[in-house]
Amino acid sequence: ISPAAGARLGDLVAAAGALTLRRFGRTMQLYAPLYLSNACVNTCLYCGFSRPNAIARRTLSTAEQEREMAHVSAGGFRHLLLVSGEDPRDVGLDYLEGAVRAARRRFASVSIEVAPLEMEGYRRMLAAGADGVVAYQEVYDREAYEAVHTAGPKKDWADRLEVPERAAAAGMRRLGIGALLGLASWRREALALAAHALHLQRVAWRAALAVSFPRLRPAAGGFAPPHPVDDTALTQIIAALRLLLPDAGLVLSTREPAAL
Repeated sequence: ISPAAGARLGDLVAAAGALTLRRFGRTMQLYAPLYLSNACVNTCLYCGFSRPNAIARRTLSTAEQEREMAHVSAGGFRHLLLVSGEDPRDVGLDYLEGAVRAARRRFASVSIEVAPLEMEGYRRMLAAGADGVVAYQEVYDREAYEAVHTAGPKKDWADRLEVPERAAAAGMRRLGIGALLGLASWRREALALAAHALHLQRVAWRAALAVSFPRLRPAAGGFAPPHPVDDTALTQIIAALRLLLPDAGLVLSTREPAAL
């Protein structure tokens, strides 16, 4: 991830590509996110769901969940990610458990990206049929984290960092982590993301690990990323992480341009 390595990006990409082919062949796994609710109690300056934003709030009913799941399943997807804002009044354990059970009837794999749960909550989701938890730290730099998370439970940097380990201890078989690129220096964030991944591979070795590289995009609130990440930097991060983590899943969002 150094500037010197950036000058040899072609070599870096070739090595990463060759390693990916050896480990995974010419395959990609697609999953679809299903948004259950955009209600949220947190104030996160970069997020369209942030509590102060004057947007329409919506939480899907059971019937609406079923229609969405049927539509996604008909499109050929077999892996589903249930996503919601962080408001336990709208998306409590009972609501989430029902959504997981409904999804498991249609999909081979169901993961959740919701407000952090305690151990018992993750055990309930596991029993309902979920097998994965996605929890982005958003930004590892603690000062940057505190600057953009100004109110709500998500202000707790340390608790957020512990979520993947808690989920793994509860028995979840898939873990997804990531840094929201654009909030701090990308080289420092890539280094912290790498350290977190290596740590999880040691302490949560029963679970498969996936690493995501979301970049900040325009959203309600008009937040401008203080450290924009261009395509070249993103490519360098992905290639470097592949060489470090040969067996991890690397996830690229379809919010990225198709050409990339």
